[in-house]
Amino acid sequence: MIVTRLGLPVLLLALLPCAASAVVVAGANGGGNTTNNTTSAQMTAQLGLTNTAFYDNVLPYSDAGSVYLGWATTSSGPRAYLLSAMHITLSNTMLINAVSYSVTRQSISGSDLALLTLANVDGIMPSLPVVNLATSPTSIGTSVIMAGFGRNRVQAATTNASVSDAITLTNGIGYTTTSPQVQRWGTNATARANSSGFPSATIIIALGASNTTAIATQFDAPATNAWLSTSEAQAVLGDSGGGLFTTNGTLAGIVAAVSANGFEAEFTNKTYFTDIATYKAAVDTAIGYTLVPEPSTSALLLLGAGTALFFALRRRT
Repeated sequence: MIVTRLGLPVLLLALLPCAASAVVVAGANGGGNTTNNTTSAQMTAQLGLTNTAFYDNVLPYSDAGSVYLGWATTSSGPRAYLLSAMHITLSNTMLINAVSYSVTRQSISGSDLALLTLANVDGIMPSLPVVNLATSPTSIGTSVIMAGFGRNRVQAATTNASVSDAITLTNGIGYTTTSPQVQRWGTNATARANSSGFPSATIIIALGASNTTAIATQFDAPATNAWLSTSEAQAVLGDSGGGLFTTNGTLAGIVAAVSANGFEAEFTNKTYFTDIATYKAAVDTAIGYTLVPEPSTSALLLLGAGTALFFALRRRT
């Protein structure tokens, strides 16, 4: 429902905490408990993109997800930085590739964004690219890619391209979800964030006791005879902290909420993402360093020997 707080429109929505859930993808590409839409290589093949490495920057955190931004040598030593959602369950550790990292979580004022700072990272973090943050809100109709962790949709894909693989749900047509949890990506386009008045690309949504400025996507039923090629996606319960990217890999949003039952993915539902552009300056200030891909262990040893120039040349990209 829409309410008014401090003169601003605020949309109350279903949060996406707890059991982390992967984005649900319509059609054959997202077909139930399969390995479809689970790798950056599949993204390259299906979407024809040359830059899909950013998909691997989406990492599990607590019972939900996060997006790796980059690495820096700080006054306290090497640190890695990630963005997630503040409303999800707090965890002081993070497991990446079977390695446990110490995590400090910091709220980005005025938003649902959580900045995660990881210690004991030198030389052992995965080789990941730096993710650029959006500098302006994506306009309505921009092609985007969302990614998160967790539950698969229950309904297996149809083998008939002219027959829907969705089912009838409580309030519409779509899919239900179940375990096990996996990482999955899907596509969509930014939609008008408000439900009435002049179309707006952003809206202020209430998440528990706090607000956040958000952008949105809408889960649309695939077109006739397109069931075997669509990757139209919707977030479900627990996808919080996952990423919304433009097709060039820029981080445009962090998954925050959905407009309906988070256990189901119904066509016409909206997914809301905390708008990165609105909070970019605050995130940059909170980090306080220019981020780079993490250097290799050998590069760190050389840096310790005073060969800073060689370190710069060896920095992984």
